[in-house]
Amino acid sequence: MIKKILSTKKEITQALIERGEKQLFRLGVIIDVLYALMIYKLFTLMPNPEIDGFGRDELYKVLTESYLNYTVIFIGLVLVILYWGMSNLQFGNLKRTDSTHSTLSILQIFTLMLYIYFVRLDAEFGGEVLLMQMQSSLLAIAGFLSLGSWHYALKNKLVSDAPSKLEKETMYIKFLPEPVVSVLTFPLAWFGPGLWTLGWLLLIPIGWAVKKYIHRIKFLALKEEKEDNDNKVPEK
Repeated sequence: MIKKILSTKKEITQALIERGEKQLFRLGVIIDVLYALMIYKLFTLMPNPEIDGFGRDELYKVLTESYLNYTVIFIGLVLVILYWGMSNLQFGNLKRTDSTHSTLSILQIFTLMLYIYFVRLDAEFGGEVLLMQMQSSLLAIAGFLSLGSWHYALKNKLVSDAPSKLEKETMYIKFLPEPVVSVLTFPLAWFGPGLWTLGWLLLIPIGWAVKKYIHRIKFLALKEEKEDNDNKVPEK
């Protein structure tokens, strides 16, 4: 009897659903605040006379010779905004959350915060292979955590009924460009910061290819549905 109780799946009660809905709201607020803090932190990496110790005479030199820092900051800002968009894409279709899903989401944010830390180090010690590879690794982990949390949400019925089955499945593909490009940039760090930085431009063609692929899947699905409807024999 005890064994049977222990092996029984957790019953989804109305109280559990209500807690999950409230927890989803609180989780969304926390994540938005942390993303805002990460974006603010990136702007604090800009040259500061009080921190970097330069005066009016060195202002022009600092601003013109810090182009690599600007590039690192710009890439970091773009990637953080992209991951924020991924978060909105996923959370927009959730009806509730639970402890496991919340943990995966918080882990992703923690990984991105570590990424910001290494962006700061990279801005101070540009050209270090380890720092560039850590940034690539952490962004890859954050991207795959998005895939994992979405998979968990689908399996545990945390997603609303609004998106169709096809939309739920193609969501996996939408989450792929960022982690895939992060993995591809990892070995480019050995060839210097210039090539590693250019490697992030792969987001453009890969993102475009993913969109075209998703449009193709949806087109074929609609075509198949239309053919099935045409082949149906009308009832007499």
